[in-house]
Amino acid sequence: MKKEAKYIATVSLGVMGAGFVATLPVSSTVWGAFLQGGFEAGVVGGLADWFAVSALFRHPLGIPIPHTALLPKNRNKITKALVSTVENELLSKETIAARLQQIRFLERGLELVENHLDNEALHKGLSALAKQALAAIDIEKLTPLLAEEINKALHEVDTSKLVRALVSTCLEGGYEGKTLDFVLDKVEAWAVKFETRDQLGGMAIKAFEGLQSNGFMAFAVNAFMGMVSEEKLGNIIQNFLISYIEQMRSKSHPRREAVLSFIRGELNKLDKNPKLLEELEGWKNKLPDVFSLEEKLVGLLERMKAKAEAFVEQPEFAPQYVVPVVRKMLASVRDNPEMIQRGESWIQQQIVTYLEQNHSKIGQLVQENLDKLGNDKLIELMEDKIGKDLQWIRVNGAICGFIIGLGLAGLKLLF
Repeated sequence: MKKEAKYIATVSLGVMGAGFVATLPVSSTVWGAFLQGGFEAGVVGGLADWFAVSALFRHPLGIPIPHTALLPKNRNKITKALVSTVENELLSKETIAARLQQIRFLERGLELVENHLDNEALHKGLSALAKQALAAIDIEKLTPLLAEEINKALHEVDTSKLVRALVSTCLEGGYEGKTLDFVLDKVEAWAVKFETRDQLGGMAIKAFEGLQSNGFMAFAVNAFMGMVSEEKLGNIIQNFLISYIEQMRSKSHPRREAVLSFIRGELNKLDKNPKLLEELEGWKNKLPDVFSLEEKLVGLLERMKAKAEAFVEQPEFAPQYVVPVVRKMLASVRDNPEMIQRGESWIQQQIVTYLEQNHSKIGQLVQENLDKLGNDKLIELMEDKIGKDLQWIRVNGAICGFIIGLGLAGLKLLF
């Protein structure tokens, strides 16, 4: 377009020159003088505007006429003026801040994220990101840290409080009664055996034989020994034990309640038993070594990492697990106008702060880019951008000069 406009401007000047030459032979006639005055003024106007346009960028015809080549001579002034205009007028702090305050960054960001949540490329990106995050986990470095934290947690456990909690759990769950029933079951299973009866009978006979008595007591013992055999005596003791066990099994029997009451009392004293607490403290300190804590943590973390990597590689990982969570978070933010307003205010404040800290860089950027351009390149750039309009000034100068020349020639002929 610039070359086309320049061509038209040259043609207009040529037409005016040709017209002037063509009217010279008939200049003595009225119409010849009239047209010659128009073409003459057109030539002068076209040449004057060509000179003016050329003088902006270079010396016309290479002649160093004063006040020509204005742009190269005044480059520094023009550059400074341009930088100042851009920095202080077109892109001033106030202008940028006022414009930015009209933009709802958070709302637009939420809308942008929500509109792309079902994008398959986003799903693949989320899966790849999660996989990279898992791959970045160094289990060898993580294991000692976890082991150290677990050790600290174990050392910070209040042993007395732990015992109280265990006792409370035991009593609330009725484990003291269940334990007693378990013991009674085992005793009963032992008591009903024939071998047990014989053992009990033999033990009783030996006990009677070992009694040191005389007089009537010796007579009574011997008489009793003569009436019962080892089998009968064992059977009596066996039946007594089984009967006693049945009584102890009865939920409301006084003997059972007495035993359970004793057990509960002893359990409630355990958190104040110094010997037990000391043993538990020692056992607690040895616990990590007993269980080979670091070794087990390594295995556990490796298994968890492998399962997590397999999980994030599944096609449904992002759409079924990540996207619903993100969508729910976005909905909760959208439903909270106060949170959105706080977020917008925070973003605006950060942008304004950054703008205040870096506003001078706008002028520096313009200055640096202009300094990169030599005079020839800058002139070429400006001619490329505004050359079309400048060439039309030449066209307008020739046409206006022609019209004005016709008017002046007419007045001259008239008077």
